[in-house]
Amino acid sequence: MDFTAVLDALGSSAGYVAGGFVVVVLVLIVWAFRQGRAIEFLPPRIGEQPAGPQKASPPPASVQPNIYEVDNAMAFYGAIAPNYDQRNSVNLLATHLEVISRIEEFGVAKPGLRVLDLGGGTGQNVATHFFNQGNICWTYVDFCPGMVEQLQQHLAGRPLYQHLQVHVEDINRVHLRVQPQSQDIILLNLVLSSMPLLPDFRRLAALLAPGGRMIISDINPLYTHAHPLYTAMAADGMQVAMRTKAVQPLEIVTRARDAELQLSDMSQIGAAEISYSFVAVFETAVQLSSRADRPGDSKATLR
Repeated sequence: MDFTAVLDALGSSAGYVAGGFVVVVLVLIVWAFRQGRAIEFLPPRIGEQPAGPQKASPPPASVQPNIYEVDNAMAFYGAIAPNYDQRNSVNLLATHLEVISRIEEFGVAKPGLRVLDLGGGTGQNVATHFFNQGNICWTYVDFCPGMVEQLQQHLAGRPLYQHLQVHVEDINRVHLRVQPQSQDIILLNLVLSSMPLLPDFRRLAALLAPGGRMIISDINPLYTHAHPLYTAMAADGMQVAMRTKAVQPLEIVTRARDAELQLSDMSQIGAAEISYSFVAVFETAVQLSSRADRPGDSKATLR
């Protein structure tokens, strides 16, 4: 159709018709815009109305860790053994350093110092501190083969390794592996909170030589109640956790006393409102009596 001829035929009405046409087009454009339709001018086209508003996809739920109980601690530690030392916090390292200082106070230079490390884990934070000490006999006990493997990798070729005895064993059976009165120091470093029941302190005390010490560290029970899950990364990259058991320092002191050990020192780690951990040192009566004979010495120091 010749558009010019149409305008000529309309004569004076052509302007009104053209203006009306423009108005209709504008109305259609506004309507399409409000409907959310796509508008194309070349060629002229108004698209279909989109579907109704889409609900945003909910964020994926956070992955919940596989939670172990303390009666299955062997499986938990086996799962995290390669990554065990990656989560060392400031307070955790401070606890290890406090334990190390207690060993050194006993006298690392003492020829043939005998240390029984119960539940020693990877050994990276305590045992490796003494890796160049060729005069220490270190007896290591842990029920997790994965942890034993890590320990051996850390100490292989070092002087301490030449005097290292390893027992893949439950702590409750260590008296079957270690001779009575054969150890100068027994360590229970951050171990008891991973055990369903506390070990028999009488059996452990019987392994100490006269004048020996038992050094126990663990998490403050108030901290455990506030943070019951010990979370770590498994070797396969999955997050796992173990529900730890609160360890009461007073119960530790009572059980040690029943085993004829006496508290000589106790300190806490962490300056927050709830301290992170505690370290307690117990001594046999022989050493305590000799210390008591020296003026100015006290039988126990609480810090």
